Amino acid sequence: MRPDDRDLPPRVTQALKAAGWSPRRRVDVADWEAKLAPEGFTMHTPARAFLTEFGGLAVPVSGPGRDYARIGVRLDPALCLGQKTWFDSLDAAGQLYPLGEEYDGHASLAMDAEGTIHMLFNSQIKRIGPGATGLSRLLEGEEAPAQE
Repeated sequence: MRPDDRDLPPRVTQALKAAGWSPRRRVDVADWEAKLAPEGFTMHTPARAFLTEFGGLAVPVSGPGRDYARIGVRLDPALCLGQKTWFDSLDAAGQLYPLGEEYDGHASLAMDAEGTIHMLFNSQIKRIGPGATGLSRLLEGEEAPAQE
């Protein structure tokens, strides 16, 4: 949660605003939490904060990015219903909470208990970055620094 959009790149801010985001946006996450809890997903504080601000957005960006193609997102945790066993196979700690998926559905997005976004595809998990920074990296096609 941030007080404004000053720390987001202009192109990311523009894409998020076009999708319905604003710096003071707040959505109720109770429905997602209720749908996913029976599968064994437990919404942790960082996921709750992130989804409260960005949940429900569909951001269909594409084209060249900084390090790879820009990746659009659909931030709807219900898109990951039925994936708990797969999530657990990739995350031994079992702390990944679904955020949604890459816009075309080729990969799922999740957040760990420290607030870092991860992209899950096939048998791989890729660390993207913390919260809004991670979201920005996806939308900009930017690789996470190795030391982070």
